[in-house]
Amino acid sequence: MQRWVSFAAVVLLLLSCASREPAETILTEPRFESVQPELFEAYGAQPNAWADYDNDGDLDLYIGFRYSPNRLYKNEDGVFRDVAAEVGLDVMDDTRVASWGDFDADGHLDLFIGFPFEEGRINRLYRNEGDGRAFTDVAAEVGVEVSGVTRQASFIDYDNDGDLDLFVALRDRANRLFRNDGVNDGARFVDVSEASGIDDPRRSVGVVWFDMDEDGDLDCFVANQNGDADGVFRNDGGHFVDVAAELGMDGGERSEDIGGVGPSVIDYDVDGDLDLFVAMYGPDVLWRNEGGGRFVEVDAGPVNEDHHSTSAAWGDYDNDGWPDLYVVSYLRDIPEYPDHLFRNAFGKFVDVTPSILLKKGGTHGIQWVDFDMDGDLDLSLANNNELGTHPLYRNKLPAEQARRSIQVLVVDENGRATRAGSEVRVFRPGGVILGTRLVDTGGGYCSQNVMPVHVGLPRGVTRVDVEVTSFGLAGRITTLVEDVDTSKIAGGVLRVMVKP
Repeated sequence: MQRWVSFAAVVLLLLSCASREPAETILTEPRFESVQPELFEAYGAQPNAWADYDNDGDLDLYIGFRYSPNRLYKNEDGVFRDVAAEVGLDVMDDTRVASWGDFDADGHLDLFIGFPFEEGRINRLYRNEGDGRAFTDVAAEVGVEVSGVTRQASFIDYDNDGDLDLFVALRDRANRLFRNDGVNDGARFVDVSEASGIDDPRRSVGVVWFDMDEDGDLDCFVANQNGDADGVFRNDGGHFVDVAAELGMDGGERSEDIGGVGPSVIDYDVDGDLDLFVAMYGPDVLWRNEGGGRFVEVDAGPVNEDHHSTSAAWGDYDNDGWPDLYVVSYLRDIPEYPDHLFRNAFGKFVDVTPSILLKKGGTHGIQWVDFDMDGDLDLSLANNNELGTHPLYRNKLPAEQARRSIQVLVVDENGRATRAGSEVRVFRPGGVILGTRLVDTGGGYCSQNVMPVHVGLPRGVTRVDVEVTSFGLAGRITTLVEDVDTSKIAGGVLRVMVKP
């Protein structure tokens, strides 16, 4: 493992303009308010994917729909405007997947869009022509024409060569893995699905990539439906072996109506390693990382109940240092099947779902995002049926409590966000762990986001060390940024540059 101290880390002072209060009011019960409800009222939304597509410093939102044209909401100082038609992304084709990633490494985020199967329908890869001014479908040109019931697309660097490869999970045929052989230099993606051993033919829905065994490359957890066992594909130097049964993580015997849907990764117990939650059609499952590639299923109280979940997302909504869990649910015969917000109280979970989140319609997409850059996490939902909308909720934490966090954006040596799967750890000076986060590799229902990771901080913590573990040909590479004054970047972003 390589270790070096980053003197090139850039601190962006995007300070919150909220005034300081004479005394801090600590709020633990969630309070949210709806943002621009008239704009976010269309129903039939499925994936919701956040990224700074136009490189202007704030996060924008792409929404895929079943019944209407997709929308790209440009963030203009916290106010949103739909610009999809202006840039060529107003696709109308029952979109199920939306994933951002800079596949050509030009510094502009590109977008993969996936659909259910229909004869002649091909998934699309839109190249960003520069700061989001226009997008062009180049799927055929670069060799990633895929059709089938698409449920997840992940931009990841599985072979540690520095560029983003593409994995596509399919519900009706074998999954696909495309190796990037230098698309920015005129090369194409190469289909290595069969050669790599990851062409799983089971009915796959959700995927997350992370270094499960801590050996220096990204492994792949695949959630499968309709009674199929889940998969844990261990990456052995670019070749994959399914070790789910060996680890006891395949889900065991299942009936046809039981299966995994949406996996998500977090350090829920704040011990420095990444744990795994799997939203299920059936009782949800929380796997605690025991180290050495071993995970144990834990009793997490109400989190383990059968919520008929479609997905979930972790986020420390109250900035107390313990990541909380939002689980979204969908049941076709019950239009207002409830979601759940579970507050993490020192590793134990309490249902604190506020009334504003109880009435909705068939939630599919879920993301935590600080869209207004005030330091706390806001909530983005995408509701699928005719009773739902795709609401955005602003977190109403008191200003002092909202600023008690740090957000970290991991970039490569050229300043590009191409390091999906990197691990971010925040410590008190001296070494006590405060939180661990994964740079997004897919989750929140059929989406991949490119945004800073957020870590809430306990009261009184104003200085931290930030450690980023990325992956290269040398394996796990650690970059350390020491003695960060969080009060100077509250609501802003610490950019950490890592070597390949």
